[in-house]
Amino acid sequence: MNCSIGIDVTATAVRLVQVARRRGRVSVLGTHTRLLDPDGLPADTDALRVLLLDVIREAGFKAHANRVIGLPHGKVFFHDFTTDLAPDEDVRRLLRFELEDDFPIPFDDMVVDLCGHRPTNDGRRTYLVAAATRRELDPWVRALATAGSKSCVLSTDVCALAAIARLAGVQEGTICGLVYADGSRMALSLVQDGSLVCARARHCSGDVDTIASALARDVELTLRASFRKGHQPPVRILLGGPDTLGQELSEKLSQATGREVQWLDASSMVQRPQASQSDGEFTVALGLALLGLDRPEGQMNFLHADLANVDRTARSRTKRAAIVSVVLLAAILGLLGLRTVRELRDLQREHARLNGEIRTIFLNALPGEKRIVNELAQMTEHLNTLRKRRDTLVAAVGEPIRPLWALQVLSETLASDQGIRISSFVVSEKAIRIAGTGDSFETVERFLEGLRRVPQFGSVELDDMTSSRGSDRPAFRLVISVRAG
Repeated sequence: MNCSIGIDVTATAVRLVQVARRRGRVSVLGTHTRLLDPDGLPADTDALRVLLLDVIREAGFKAHANRVIGLPHGKVFFHDFTTDLAPDEDVRRLLRFELEDDFPIPFDDMVVDLCGHRPTNDGRRTYLVAAATRRELDPWVRALATAGSKSCVLSTDVCALAAIARLAGVQEGTICGLVYADGSRMALSLVQDGSLVCARARHCSGDVDTIASALARDVELTLRASFRKGHQPPVRILLGGPDTLGQELSEKLSQATGREVQWLDASSMVQRPQASQSDGEFTVALGLALLGLDRPEGQMNFLHADLANVDRTARSRTKRAAIVSVVLLAAILGLLGLRTVRELRDLQREHARLNGEIRTIFLNALPGEKRIVNELAQMTEHLNTLRKRRDTLVAAVGEPIRPLWALQVLSETLASDQGIRISSFVVSEKAIRIAGTGDSFETVERFLEGLRRVPQFGSVELDDMTSSRGSDRPAFRLVISVRAG
C-alpha cells in the first residue's frame, strides 16, 4: 500500500491529511489539525523539526510514510521560462543562470525548481518555475532532512491544487483554473492537460465581497498573462476552501468574472472514514498528500533542488579547484623547467670558458707536449711527476734551509731587550752562521741557551768570541746546524 502525509502550514495552524492508494483507489486514512500559538511557527530548526514530529505522532499517522509539506504562504515566487530544451534535468541546470534577473532574490541565495510546462505554437516549451530564498528554505530543508522519513517533498500550495485537478480528472485539451481561498490566503493555479502552467499566491482577507473581488482580479490577470486577450479559451474555475465560504463565494466570483465557477468538493473524490472531517479547509493538505503518492522525485521539490544544487556546487568547486591546481602545477613546472634550461645553458657556457682557459694554461706551461686525453689530466699527471722527483731528491740530499724560516725562528728567539745585536746572517744548505755583539758575556751565553732550546736546531756552537775593537762589548760568531725533515 502506497501511503503519504500532506502537511499544510499556515500562520495559525498545521493541518495534516494521510492518504493511501489501494487498487487504484485513493482513500483518506485520517486528518488532524494543530492550532499554533499567537507567535506562529518557530524559527529555530530543531524546534520546527520537533513540532512536525510531534504533530505527526499526535495524529497517530505512520512515522515512515512519505511526507509532503507546503512551503508557508508568501515565500515562493513564480515565473515563466521558454526554451528549446526538452529534458527537465537540462532545464534545471540553466534555471538559476537564466532567471537570476527575473526574481527578487540574490543569485547566491536562490533555489529554483520546475512546477510544470506547456507546449508553445513554435514547438518550444514554456516552463512554470518556482523560486524561494535559501534563507527561508533552510530551516525546512534541515528539519525535513532529519525528520526520519524515507522520502520528503517541500512543495507549494499551487502544486497541491494541480494534484487535486489531476484527481478530479480534468480532461485532456482543456484548461482549468483552480482557486483556493480560506479567508487569509489565496492560491490560484492554471492547469492545462494536467500540468501546472501558471500560478499566483498572495494574502487575501476580508468579507465575502472583498475576497470575491480580489479573486476575480487575480483570475483575469492570470489569464491575460497566459493567453492573448482575443484568444482566451473557455476556462472552468474550480473553487475550494472552507465550507463556510461555500456557495456564496462561488456565486459572487462567477458574477465578477462572467465565467463558470464550480465549488470543489475534494472529499467526494476520495474514500473517507466515517469519523473523519470533510471540511474544505483540508483541500491543500489533501493535494499535498496526493503528490506523495506519485514518485516524489518526479514532483516539484525545493528540498531536492537545494540539496542537488549544493551537491552540484560542491562538485563544481572541486572540479574548479582541481583545474586551478593543475594549471598552477603546470605553471610551476614550466617555470622550473625554464629556470633549469637557463641554468644548464649557463653551466655549458662556463664549462666551455673553463676548458678554454685550461687549454691556454696547458699550452703555456707545456708548449712542447701534445694533447693526449685532456689538458687538465695531463697537467695533473705532469705535476705529480715533478712532485715525486722533488721528494726523491729531498730524500737523497735533504731539504735546504729556507732563509725566511730561519729569520722567523731567530726573531722568535731573540728578544728586543736581550742586549744582542746581529751584524751578519748567512744561510747555507745545512747550517746557519750568525755574527754579532752582546752587552756582556753572560748576555751571549743566555742567547746561546735560547737557541739550543729551538727544536728545529740540531746544534748551536760558538765558533769564536772576542772583545770588539774600541768597545768592551764581546763579539761572537755562531754556527747552527738544522735537523733533517
